[in-house]
Amino acid sequence: MKSPISFFLFSLLVFAGLFYSQVTLGKSKSDSPGITDKNIVAIVNGKEIVKQDLYDLLVRTYGEDALDVLVRRTLIYQAAEKEGISVSKEETEDKLKALVKGEVDVMMQAYKISDKAELEKELAKIDSSIAEFEGKLNKRMRKQAEVEALAEKVMLKSIVVTEEDLKAAFEQEYGDRIEASQIVLKTRKDAEEVLKKLKSGADFTTIAKNESVDRASAARGGKMQPFSPKDSLGKDVANLKVGELSDIIKTDYGYHIIKITGKKSAGNKTIKSVKDDLEKIVIKKRYRERLGPWLISLIENASITKNLTFD
Repeated sequence: MKSPISFFLFSLLVFAGLFYSQVTLGKSKSDSPGITDKNIVAIVNGKEIVKQDLYDLLVRTYGEDALDVLVRRTLIYQAAEKEGISVSKEETEDKLKALVKGEVDVMMQAYKISDKAELEKELAKIDSSIAEFEGKLNKRMRKQAEVEALAEKVMLKSIVVTEEDLKAAFEQEYGDRIEASQIVLKTRKDAEEVLKKLKSGADFTTIAKNESVDRASAARGGKMQPFSPKDSLGKDVANLKVGELSDIIKTDYGYHIIKITGKKSAGNKTIKSVKDDLEKIVIKKRYRERLGPWLISLIENASITKNLTFD
């Protein structure tokens, strides 16, 4: 019996066409002299499948969602053309690599796959591989990469980085840092039980690896990326000493128990010495914040008429 993740990957790859990449279902119409009617997309044991059948299936399956994607893409192309903006093949490729990596990382986290080696094993169960999986994602996401690269270039024209922005980013990136590990649980009850175990002497690293729902940090025994004592989570643990445990902290991701493992004072870097890096950080943050409202504005100010029908 396939594991849940193997079944998920099996379903995904069958849908994407990858699972049958070694199986020839038949020649395309361009290679098949037996089909001369362009309205016919396939013939199965004498039964014709026509374009309308394909259209009906796609509309019934994806319908409004797919059409909305096309509408948004069209609006972005129009906005870019209006601004005289285009993207190079290199820019599209860079964006595509980032999108594919993000897709794989999100999938691994959602299905609690700790590393690429484990993912490779799961894919091997369905006669596939990471290379094939990423190859299919590359084909499917190429147009999305081009559109996102265009949107980013259009929006960058309106983003202004102020001195206050640079100061805030400097504090976040180069100010005092807290080093810590975490255990994240789904419910407060679970967190209360784990906190009780920890106070009774249970090993933090072991529990983090086995029970934390944040698999990225769990794979490292709970170790987190260093963070500022001034950010949302940092304020809750800034007063703790090295080795101390926090109370249960609720965030959008679950119920956290934090153990302080170290503290570092700000280094001797200056804003001037890292200004270029800080500008990139601020721009990336502003882009994420403004993308949604910008797309909504494009839609609200556009003339859009839909005619989605099927028999």
